[in-house]
Amino acid sequence: MYVLPRLILLFVSLLPLLASCSGSGDDKAGAPPAPVRVAAVRRADVPQLLYAVGNVKASATVEVKSRVTGEIQQIHFTEGQEVTEGQPLITIDPRPFEAILRERRGILAKDQAQLNKAEDDMRRYSQLAGGGYVSRESYDKTVTDVAALRATVQADRASVESAELDLSYCTITAPIEGRVGALNVDKGNMVKNTDAAPIVTIDTLLPIYVLFSVPEARLPIIQERMREGPVKVNVTPTGGAAESGVLTLIDNTVDTRTGTIRLRANFDNQDRQLWPGQFVQVELPLGIAVNALTVPSRAVQSGREESYVYMVDKDSKAAYRKVATLFEYRDKSVIEGDVTEGDNVVIEGQVRLAPGLPVQVLP
Repeated sequence: MYVLPRLILLFVSLLPLLASCSGSGDDKAGAPPAPVRVAAVRRADVPQLLYAVGNVKASATVEVKSRVTGEIQQIHFTEGQEVTEGQPLITIDPRPFEAILRERRGILAKDQAQLNKAEDDMRRYSQLAGGGYVSRESYDKTVTDVAALRATVQADRASVESAELDLSYCTITAPIEGRVGALNVDKGNMVKNTDAAPIVTIDTLLPIYVLFSVPEARLPIIQERMREGPVKVNVTPTGGAAESGVLTLIDNTVDTRTGTIRLRANFDNQDRQLWPGQFVQVELPLGIAVNALTVPSRAVQSGREESYVYMVDKDSKAAYRKVATLFEYRDKSVIEGDVTEGDNVVIEGQVRLAPGLPVQVLP
């Protein structure tokens, strides 16, 4: 007899819950539009610039080492100095090499005198052997002695030339024009011709190179530009002004690990803005993209597998569009994909959007 009142009481208690559940769908359907700002897709002629990070490298680098073993007697430069090719840099104590040279010249003089005496004997014995006054065997011996002494004198002369060369190595000169770095061995120290470390390093800064890598997909257009004429390259060091140079080298191999290829540009570097080892921002102009589709770069979003933009359709709802960025110029991105000129793409408020969600375009 109490069952019916209890059922009525349970139904009454569930009414608020049922009302709230039935109203949740209405709330979602009636959610306020997401506020966004938009910009129109435009067509324009856009400079096609390729950006990369480059590394500055001396156009020539030489590690100066000693060819002989000896004590550094004199240093003829200051660290950081500009030097010319052939300029004396270091003098190694020449006295031991001068003594060796004098000794070898003495040996040469002695053997030369013996050779002269043997040649006189050979000529005299030749006449005597013709008259039957000496045996043929005696004459043949003089011929053999002359041949042996001639070989000895030839070896002595080579030994003298070697000693002269070693003596000349006591003065180390600059093999190239450039700037010397820090001195690694001070005056008074012994150096050897087997030392692995250089005494000093010279870098040629005029001209200077900048090395950088670009995606292999850009290789055809770069090659085409180089066939048309010199390709200008602009680089900007940190805290410095932009420098202009010319692209001179495309490496002969694509790096299979990164899918990039290395390029090299030459710069006059008259004002010494570029320094070996420095990192610079590289700008490589690749011509003009004519009548290209452009959007503000902040409109393009990156997904897991693709790039996309949100656009506002005619019903004021968010629409997802897949795009691909070809390149960027300043604050614009040149794109291709499922958009056309005049479409309004979202540039602010994308984080709140989903396909089909109502939007409110803010001024």
